[in-house]
Amino acid sequence: MAASEYALKQFGFRTTVVVNPLVSSVGTSVVKVLSQNPDRIEWLIMNLSANTVYLAYGPDVSSSKGMVLAANGGSAVSKVTEDGEAVAYEVWAIASGLSSSIYVVEYVRS
Repeated sequence: MAASEYALKQFGFRTTVVVNPLVSSVGTSVVKVLSQNPDRIEWLIMNLSANTVYLAYGPDVSSSKGMVLAANGGSAVSKVTEDGEAVAYEVWAIASGLSSSIYVVEYVRS
């Protein structure tokens, strides 16, 4: 079964991939990485930098509040099948250093 057929059978609609919808870099100031989107079924965020990146579902993200993405490849994934409606929430980030490259992929209803 092709991936598009699987998605149609699993979710009842076709999906598309959006890469870096808002930003591709995080610094020492809080930035929104994903906007709220009720049509999102999954997201992946990978830290491509040598700095630590922190993610949270609000702008109060910090080194003491949020998910830690380790330097050089740390990642986080949220799937509707595992995390429910949280996959649709806003995601915010901050990094321990300037110009911290990230790779953001969201899977949404076409």
